[in-house]
Amino acid sequence: MNFWNNIKMYDLTQNTSHLTPPWPTYEPLQVKFFKRLSPNGANGQLITTSNHVGTHLDGPLHFDTAGRDIASLELEKLCGPGVVVDLSDQAEDFGIYTPKDITDRVEVKKGDILIINT
Repeated sequence: MNFWNNIKMYDLTQNTSHLTPPWPTYEPLQVKFFKRLSPNGANGQLITTSNHVGTHLDGPLHFDTAGRDIASLELEKLCGPGVVVDLSDQAEDFGIYTPKDITDRVEVKKGDILIINT
């Protein structure tokens, strides 16, 4: 039996555009066209963004100059067994939910990746 047949993968990537909100005090994503389709049949764009726009992962190097960079993180650190809990019926902007709110709805085991739908 193929391992990949027994798992479900979740893509948590946020769509990114010039409307994607940046981290406060950071520059927003910018897209500048320097070439349009005519006459050569291709668009050319210059995309400028900070490292805190949209879906991203801060590696140890972000917080510690002696830390590891993202490229050296093992994929196993980013994938694994987990659970999804839906708290959207009780989570409001700036709302508070507790560990008990989660464990009342799903079983979370040590080492699980926990995805919380708010």
